[in-house]
Amino acid sequence: MVAAGSTVEAVKAVCSNQVDSAFAIVRPPGHHAHGEIVGGFCFFNNAGVAARVAQRQLGVKRVVIFDWDVHVGEGTASIFYDDPSVLYISIHRFDLGKFYPGLIGKHERIGESQGKGYNIQWPFNVPAHSTDLIGDKDYIYACESVFFPVIREFKPDLMIISAGFDSAKGDPLGGVGVTPLGYAYMTWGLRSLCKKVVAVLEGGYDLHALEVSTEAVVRTL
Repeated sequence: MVAAGSTVEAVKAVCSNQVDSAFAIVRPPGHHAHGEIVGGFCFFNNAGVAARVAQRQLGVKRVVIFDWDVHVGEGTASIFYDDPSVLYISIHRFDLGKFYPGLIGKHERIGESQGKGYNIQWPFNVPAHSTDLIGDKDYIYACESVFFPVIREFKPDLMIISAGFDSAKGDPLGGVGVTPLGYAYMTWGLRSLCKKVVAVLEGGYDLHALEVSTEAVVRTL
């Protein structure tokens, strides 16, 4: 409850112009939590709750939730699966459905009903025994070729970044290689598309990687 409430307060501060941007440094994370189901260390969907508060209380109409955690936020995706007012974008490790939380992270999951096309999942596979880490260049390519143009066309009033740093180089669960420079670049690009930005901490289980990656995002904001 405290994590979700803190994220809501961060969104309120940004939407009321008290601050230009905010980073909700909270635990537990939230993006695996569905409306009625907990999972993946998540109990309440912090980003999802904050997005709904922004829409229902703060006059926000269109929200982007950009999720760079190494796992797909299937909880967030499910909450807004039929909602065209919330664009959910996730770039995540997939490994042909063998990486948590499995096949629910496949690219065919694009939303349904009025929300069809507003759920974008970019899964990637890490080949067995590969020495080349998925990293900055891959994330930047995805942003520049797909994510940023789509967000620009969507014209969001609020950007929420599900900032999971288990995609950072050195994280024991992620096994990929995004550096602080990569996170800074994505943050800069997202903030150039929407002036109201709230980042909320998701995963991240290597203390050094968590430290330097979070610092990079805060400095960029």
